[in-house]
Amino acid sequence: MTDVVVVGAGPAGMSAALELRARGFEVTVVDDQPAPGGRIFAAIETRAVHGAEDRSGFELVRRFRESGGTYLSEAEVWQIEQGTRVFLTSEGRARVLDCRFVLLASGAQERPMPFPGWELPGVMTVGAAQILLKTARQVPDHPVWLAGTGPLLLLYAHQLLAAGGKIAGILDTTPPGTALASASRLPAALRYGWRDLLRGLPWLAEVARLQVIRNVTSIEASGSGRLERLSYVTRRGRKGEVEARLLLIHDGVVPAVHGTLAAGCEHRWNAWQRCFEPVADKYGRSSVPSIFVAGDGASVLGARAAVCTGKLAALGIAVAAGSLSHDEAEAAGVPLLRKVSAARDFRRLIDSLYPPVELAIPDGALICRCEEVTAGDIRAAIAGRPSLGPDGAKIATRAGMGPCQGRQCGPSLNRVVSEVHGVERADAGFLRIRPPLKPLTLAELAALDAGS
Repeated sequence: MTDVVVVGAGPAGMSAALELRARGFEVTVVDDQPAPGGRIFAAIETRAVHGAEDRSGFELVRRFRESGGTYLSEAEVWQIEQGTRVFLTSEGRARVLDCRFVLLASGAQERPMPFPGWELPGVMTVGAAQILLKTARQVPDHPVWLAGTGPLLLLYAHQLLAAGGKIAGILDTTPPGTALASASRLPAALRYGWRDLLRGLPWLAEVARLQVIRNVTSIEASGSGRLERLSYVTRRGRKGEVEARLLLIHDGVVPAVHGTLAAGCEHRWNAWQRCFEPVADKYGRSSVPSIFVAGDGASVLGARAAVCTGKLAALGIAVAAGSLSHDEAEAAGVPLLRKVSAARDFRRLIDSLYPPVELAIPDGALICRCEEVTAGDIRAAIAGRPSLGPDGAKIATRAGMGPCQGRQCGPSLNRVVSEVHGVERADAGFLRIRPPLKPLTLAELAALDAGS
């Protein structure tokens, strides 16, 4: 028995664990990665540390290591039962942790970006390439093409060039006019993120020296068994084709909500980021009283805000446990809430500058790569049947039944259902997520000792 199980050892999870340990709670942190840090601080203990952000991440990991809580690395949570029983797999064995509270700090995932050929070897996400660069110092040995939009694409381009990599060109899907449309949000955003904006200016300058094809609205990858060519169409109808051996794609990030969905937490539609996110109060308490959420898994606001929301969740848990009064939590939470509010203003600027693009999806494009289900298959299955939402499409076509369990097709299913039925994205709904959240072998399940 432990007081709190924290799922995720990124900035939010580590910060929450530190705050909870300082308040006398027994904490168990469960993370599927080999070392703490999350995506942003991946391998921070073993790689070169550059800049204030990396230094803060290194210090956070150091303090977390020394906090005295239980830390289970390379462990996967696959079910949360009644909000207080956490089932996980670690070292090839399934086990269960009983607790009073669960804090889900599972971070974000890249938004799926389906187009014809995105399943080909040679096509991967910018985030995956960045993790390879951080953790294994892997730099592509051929010039790469980048496609999409957003700050992460610009950051990776900068990091890749600094590491000696080469970029063949960029297929920029950012809609025109976003800078002008975002101008009114700049003053509020500067209070929080002026350093981030300054840091990004050199990235823009580097990109400007590359071959950039702007206003791209359609992409197709093709090749015999692997990526060989990229075709594109721009907003003005210009068509082109280029040779390519590696394409890295990115269309922003969305909260990783499979855990909160499976646990029965209420969710809402975030119109700014076009995604679902869990409903929670200012301390991260979800609609399931024993489950709290923090970090980008609650709402995408970035690493610094994740630290604050992790601490706020710890305060909320302390109040719920009766070890902290509401007044004490309010006093301690004021500076944290102020920073979160400023981070939200900054995020609104970023969302305005780089809105989700969602390229056109022709019928032949795969939506579910696991089960090889195309957009045309889904449209045909639900056309004229308004009662069929994402779950109906799943039953009719097997989309979402593969190893990723809908992580890579769930958002696209929501979009296709919305378009076919002519309803709002919020009303189209999302897949009903059931355990196990991660693939589970019979041998692992057979090893489960419910008394552990």
